[in-house]
Amino acid sequence: MDEHMINSLMSTVDLISSTLDAAPHSWRDQLHIIRNITASLDITDSTPDEARKRWQFPLINVFQRVAFADADNGGVGDIADWCLRQALALLQLYPDDVGILMLVGKNWLLRAQKSLAKIHQAERTSSSSGSGHGSQEYPLSRSEEEQQAFRAEREAEDRLHTADYVEARGILLPATEYLKRAVNTAQAQNKIHGDLLSTAAEAYMSLGNVSSARANEQYFRQALEYLRSASLITDYTLPSPLQQ
Repeated sequence: MDEHMINSLMSTVDLISSTLDAAPHSWRDQLHIIRNITASLDITDSTPDEARKRWQFPLINVFQRVAFADADNGGVGDIADWCLRQALALLQLYPDDVGILMLVGKNWLLRAQKSLAKIHQAERTSSSSGSGHGSQEYPLSRSEEEQQAFRAEREAEDRLHTADYVEARGILLPATEYLKRAVNTAQAQNKIHGDLLSTAAEAYMSLGNVSSARANEQYFRQALEYLRSASLITDYTLPSPLQQ
């Protein structure tokens, strides 16, 4: 690809990015032009080239942003898959690049959002439909409370084996692996930043929420460790969902 084509491509990427900043809901308008590009572009570099990486990385990053603009409904599969393939191709060339590691981990985290959204909705429906069970005229006895707690625990354990939970865990495991690798690499290179830590924390917290009580403690502990580290970074504010 010659310099003129690269400049033209990057102008398009910059335009898509600025359009999304101004009008996030316009992402569907970008799909046609992105598909035209992805249909004929694959990263096949065999040796590292910093000049090429300078346009390859932001291109994947912006396209991934479009692919998962509606992550709760599954995102745009073909573009999401293209982004993951290209990011992994770059990672082969730059295995210690924090940005690429985060890009791959975030791709997996965003893939999990559809399953997580379905789980959240099912739990909300279940809790609202069961909200009348505790409104008896007389208080529950100790044995009745224990039975109710046991039933709730057993139902929660049973849910862990349903399709959405299994799928979410399967997707979140690589998300946590790549993001942990990104954090460790960033710390070794003194390049740690709040967005990386909070993204890694979100992945571990999500994995904990869909795992059994026997396994989730380690995930929640790792998430809290990342959140504490992020909160200590000057001029960084945790996203509101992670501030509880």
